[in-house]
Amino acid sequence: MSRSSRPAERPTTITDELPFDDVAPTTVRVLADCGVLSDQPDDSAFCPDSAFELLAHPGRRVVLAHLLSAGPTVTLTQLLDYVFTQSDTGSHSPATRQEVTKAFTTTHLPKLDAEGYISYDLEKQRITTTDRTIKIKPYLVLAMVQQRTDENTRIWH
Repeated sequence: MSRSSRPAERPTTITDELPFDDVAPTTVRVLADCGVLSDQPDDSAFCPDSAFELLAHPGRRVVLAHLLSAGPTVTLTQLLDYVFTQSDTGSHSPATRQEVTKAFTTTHLPKLDAEGYISYDLEKQRITTTDRTIKIKPYLVLAMVQQRTDENTRIWH
C-alpha cells in the first residue's frame, strides 16, 4: 500500500487509550462530559481514590446528590426528609429516623466534612457545599450510574 492510498489517520483522544474494552459507552460519555478524561493537568490536591472511598457508601452519595441539586446549603432536616423519600426500606418510624439521623450525624457528614467535600455545622445543623463539592460530582455521577446498572442487573437475573 502506498503512502498516498493510506486512510487518513484520525487524531488520538484519551478515550481511545483506555486500557479496557468493557466500559459502558454511557460511563465513558459521563466521564468525558465531566472533564475527567481531559488530558489537561489538574493542579488541585483532589484525589480520586479518596472520592471513590467516600462514594462507596450510598448514604454519602445521597448527601452529595441532594446537596448538589438543592444546595448550596441544606438543613439536616431537609436532608433526612430527602433520604426518606428516596428510601425503599418501608419503615419511617421514629426509631428508624433516629437511627438514620445518628448514622448521618456521627459518620457520613463528619467524614465528608473532614475530607472537605462539604461543610457541616453541627450546632446549626446545616450542610453547605465547598469548593471541593463540585470536584466530586463526576465521580458521584459515575457511582450512581454504576449503582443503577447493578440494580437493573439484579432485577433481570
